[in-house]
Amino acid sequence: MEHLLPIKAVYLLLFGVALFWTIVYILVIVKGFKDQSCGMPLASICANITWEFLFTFIIPFHPLQQIITLIWFLLDCIILLQFLYYSKGLLPKRTVQASVFSLLVIAFLLQYAVSVEFHDKMGFYSAFGINLMMSILFIRMLLVKELQGQSLSIAYFKMIGTLCASILCYSFFPQSILLTLMSILIFILDMLYILLIYSKSIKIVHKSAINKKSM
Repeated sequence: MEHLLPIKAVYLLLFGVALFWTIVYILVIVKGFKDQSCGMPLASICANITWEFLFTFIIPFHPLQQIITLIWFLLDCIILLQFLYYSKGLLPKRTVQASVFSLLVIAFLLQYAVSVEFHDKMGFYSAFGINLMMSILFIRMLLVKELQGQSLSIAYFKMIGTLCASILCYSFFPQSILLTLMSILIFILDMLYILLIYSKSIKIVHKSAINKKSM
């Protein structure tokens, strides 16, 4: 595939995507265990798992990327298990199981259809669609659950990893208005997410300081 960047820059960006997104998943898992709460919305988990399954086992496009997506797949399976475990008592078991199964099937079918419709063997279109959805749902989750399962580190690494992917994507598809638009929207939402987490973190610190003084 032709691209605008030198091959060394391409490999560097690929390494950045792999590294930073792996860190995101690990941090989500660690924070989830610490807060006893799943740090990723269910729709995002199911979309991620099905994307990784699709491009690991069904449409693998590069042996090295296949290894990376397999690692992501396993990490997302842990996050899904966290969701199932920490949702106990909050929702009926059958409701949770039906929701998970339905979302997995819908996400898989949609992503397979996108890869075929757009001849997208590298999964760029579906990946950026998922990422945009994640950026929106992470903000919603922050407004609903406060900082449970979330942190500034997760937000920063998500933004950096996605920025690497966005630059790489533009070098491959500079003519794609859709991919460029999604990249810009994701960056804006990720910046907003960081600002919201920072604001809530400052409020918690101030509240803790006031409580200590009053004691």
